[in-house]
Amino acid sequence: MEILNEVQVRDIISQGRSASENIITTMLDEIEADYPTIYRFIYGEPSDDIATINKDMANLYLDLSCDVIWFYVKSYGNPPKLKSEEEWTLGQLSLIDAELKSLKNEISINKKIKNNLQERFIKRSLEANIQLELMQYLQNEVAKYASFKKARSAASQVTNNYLFILVRLLGDLYSSETRKEA
Repeated sequence: MEILNEVQVRDIISQGRSASENIITTMLDEIEADYPTIYRFIYGEPSDDIATINKDMANLYLDLSCDVIWFYVKSYGNPPKLKSEEEWTLGQLSLIDAELKSLKNEISINKKIKNNLQERFIKRSLEANIQLELMQYLQNEVAKYASFKKARSAASQVTNNYLFILVRLLGDLYSSETRKEA
């Protein structure tokens, strides 16, 4: 999977922003049908978590998640089919969760396990070909939107975290390892 530059990312996102509602709805319907667990990750608990802090930011998360899906579909084609989408997605989310928790000092984890998780986080992030320019775009959008109303800023970090997890999850989905598995 090729890592795209800032101009490419902005161009693809811009195309999605100007696409008809019909095209976007069809794309999201296909994701919901083929990847219901990923769809629920977007439109379920993360959105609800953000909404408990700030509803505006929850809406932004949904909009930006749509941008992320558009970006991957338009850049790399339809995602590969998985034999057990729910099992794969929940497994990936568990791995990402454990790796992210290992980065926090507040969580008590055996030092050896913590180091292994941190090393795996870095290795897997590189293997997933994290789209850094996409992440930068998302973070800029969150910061810009939060800057318009102070109440939104309380949800900025959690919004960025969920967007990172989504980008990482889709990067894993589109990676060559997953394509072989499908």
